[in-house]
Amino acid sequence: MYDHLLELFAEYLEKQDILSKLTEHERLYAYGYSEIHTIAAVGDLKDPNVTSIARRMKMTKGAVSKIIKRLLSAQVIEAYQLADNRQKIFYSLTEKGKFLYDEHKKRHELWIQRDKGFLSGFSEEQLQCVSSFMAEFNAYLEEQIAEKGGKKHAD
Repeated sequence: MYDHLLELFAEYLEKQDILSKLTEHERLYAYGYSEIHTIAAVGDLKDPNVTSIARRMKMTKGAVSKIIKRLLSAQVIEAYQLADNRQKIFYSLTEKGKFLYDEHKKRHELWIQRDKGFLSGFSEEQLQCVSSFMAEFNAYLEEQIAEKGGKKHAD
């Protein structure tokens, strides 16, 4: 049963990836998951800097800094400083970044609506069981990430 369940998880991830490629704008293809979600964080946060983006994405500041460097180079984001705070560097979306942000947001909303329709066919009890399982599985994965030297997410 364990092997079968793990195969189902792998199949689920593959199908989500295929659906993403089929529904997202081709200009998103050039960017990885972390880059797209960094763009989303820059678009969502007020005066985003490396620290606030790292906190939002549950990543190290070093990892976010590398992503920021790539996005600056691709002219998806730009750096700025506040008049009253010349020490911190903040980021905003360029026109190209705004397009990618909007496209990602549209696809995310479509994904939620699509899958809510599927989930509506299950009872509250069934959904609670799956929710509990996924919460415990995610906690287990967080522990594995921390053991491997990754940053553990703190709620």
